[in-house]
Amino acid sequence: ELQPRIELLGLAKCVEFAGFVAEDEKFRLFHASRVFLMTSRFEGSPRVVAESLVCNVPVVAYEVETYRAIFGDFMHYVPCFDVEEFKAEAERIIADMRSGRNYLSQLDLRAFCEAHSWEKTEGKFVEVVEVRISYNG
Repeated sequence: ELQPRIELLGLAKCVEFAGFVAEDEKFRLFHASRVFLMTSRFEGSPRVVAESLVCNVPVVAYEVETYRAIFGDFMHYVPCFDVEEFKAEAERIIADMRSGRNYLSQLDLRAFCEAHSWEKTEGKFVEVVEVRISYNG
């Protein structure tokens, strides 16, 4: 649905509709990007956001409840459904990136990755499950 609109707006040279891509290709695309636009309005496990961040690619997303608890200041948030603000924030990030400024360079991405490793995440999950089991029984 979006491709004809992208072409009508003269953005075809700037937007790539990659479809399904292999893991290696996905990370090549991240590294070639200036910004990742997370347009989901409901999200349970936003792994793709973390993948973008580990590639040092800024993220713009709607203020979805599950994001801030995980990503904190590592994402730029706009009010849900505010398409104009989403667009404006994406344009600000792109302008910054073109000028050599990436807000992620001021944050401790290594600490974020360590705090959200598979091992730490597994430990938190097991802890929650064990509390539920002991509570129920």
